[in-house]
Amino acid sequence: MKTAWTRWLTLPLIAALTGCGDAGVTAEEGALPSLSERGTFALEIAHDDGAFRRGSNSFAVRATDGAGHAGSVVGVSARMPGHAHGTTPPRIDCADGVCRVSDLVLAMPGRWEITLQLAVPGEQDEALLAPVLR
Repeated sequence: MKTAWTRWLTLPLIAALTGCGDAGVTAEEGALPSLSERGTFALEIAHDDGAFRRGSNSFAVRATDGAGHAGSVVGVSARMPGHAHGTTPPRIDCADGVCRVSDLVLAMPGRWEITLQLAVPGEQDEALLAPVLR
């Protein structure tokens, strides 16, 4: 009986502490997408620091449509669905088929949804990244 009570009291404590920790420690919920939502673009995404982290994030995106044309990142939004938190829009610079997203601030641990809006003339699509920050 004492063991059952200990488990029930320990679980909420473990759940509460899971979000605490070193700002540099991250875990990805899954691999980064290799295709946009509708399959319009093949994606290559490279983090400057190896993974998403709490604080400011920068990464490069190469999006290529089925005809081999380079797509552009025309917008980026990030929200934390569990808390309804958002973030300010990051800076986006595109050149030579690669778009750099910088200053994407993810302020707290937990699951984030980062939406990339992608475009080439006549086509638009989105890609969803869902990192879990610890």
